[in-house]
Amino acid sequence: MKLIQKDGIDILIKNTKNTPRMAVCLYFSIDLPEKFAGVYTLFSKLLLKGTKTRSAEALADIIENNGIETSVKCKQDYLKVSTLFLNEDFNLALEVLADIVQNSTFEAFEKEVYKLRGEIVADLDSPQIKASDAFVENIFDGHYYGNSCSKTLLELDKIQKQDVVDVLAQIMKAKKVISIAGDFSDEDKIVEYFTKEFSFMKTFDSKSEILDVTSFAGDNGKDKIVKIAKNDAKQAQIFKGCIVGTQFSEDYPKIVVMNNILGSSGLSSRLFVELRDKQGLAYTVRSALEPMRHSSLFYFYIGTEPKNIQKSLEGFKIEAKKLMNTPVSDIELTGAKENIMGRLEYFSQTNAQLASIAGYDYIMGLGLRYEEKYKKMISNVSKDDVMNMAQKYLQNPSVISVLAPEEYLNF
Repeated sequence: MKLIQKDGIDILIKNTKNTPRMAVCLYFSIDLPEKFAGVYTLFSKLLLKGTKTRSAEALADIIENNGIETSVKCKQDYLKVSTLFLNEDFNLALEVLADIVQNSTFEAFEKEVYKLRGEIVADLDSPQIKASDAFVENIFDGHYYGNSCSKTLLELDKIQKQDVVDVLAQIMKAKKVISIAGDFSDEDKIVEYFTKEFSFMKTFDSKSEILDVTSFAGDNGKDKIVKIAKNDAKQAQIFKGCIVGTQFSEDYPKIVVMNNILGSSGLSSRLFVELRDKQGLAYTVRSALEPMRHSSLFYFYIGTEPKNIQKSLEGFKIEAKKLMNTPVSDIELTGAKENIMGRLEYFSQTNAQLASIAGYDYIMGLGLRYEEKYKKMISNVSKDDVMNMAQKYLQNPSVISVLAPEEYLNF
């Protein structure tokens, strides 16, 4: 990706010859905590529900009849509005995209509040989501990142339409970037088009007011255990995790490799082999790493028979201690790196993926060509690095969220 800065607008551009569809992603930095939990989610849902010149139905007709894929994604640190379209539909697709961002009316506010409430209630009926929700809320207790589904449900009635309108004004004053990948003959014309028609994407050097999180709230040197009774649950849902180094730290690529070895590489991961195949504790068991701008979250997850709760938690400890005390083999380390590199390659194929990745890296502050730097950092991770990360993080106090029938929560 090449960065072009013109008239205050940052444009990431990649010319991919002989591809039939172009992808454009607009990224907006989120630098303020939500006024109420759920405001940003509502905002993202309402963007596609009609503008000053087009009803929701008219927008849907244009998008569907021309095979244009348009989506809005809201995460803790950014909003992404993206579109994918045939090359010949360039002007139409981008005219619609600009209309959505600039002229959304948010008139469907009450309807979307009602729908969101229903969606949350339905989601929380899932034992896994309910346990995950409690885990996130408690590990980020008191912080914006802890705005869980449950908290959103509690605060939904406090949100006014003006709160959603204010989000638009807020992100317009923040850092932004346009990321485009596709086959175009004249790069200068593409840049000229965006500077003329997307002047609202002028970027600002805003400072985030979201605080960094380096440990969970209430960390007193002991695990924080959250127990959720659900007597009709067939399985116990267990999440156990801690805060680790962010994407900006030198620890991050080492944690990525550790996570791959431990539980994110599917059938070959240690958790899968030891807890599922050998001990038969679960059908699903894994570890995961979720990076954010101001924190990163590492956790174990297992769905198991309620009688196996203690055994599963002990299994997490045993596998963590193995990584702390015994270097991984050369074969395992090489396999983890190849798995990570392979996934990067797989998810960097299409124009939509290229535009999305480049825009994400830029808006998060990781810089240009971060993927190249990241691959190099991954390749340099050693066996000692993996052991050091396990020692540094996996013996720290954790938040443990367990959902199960009440009779099994006496551990």
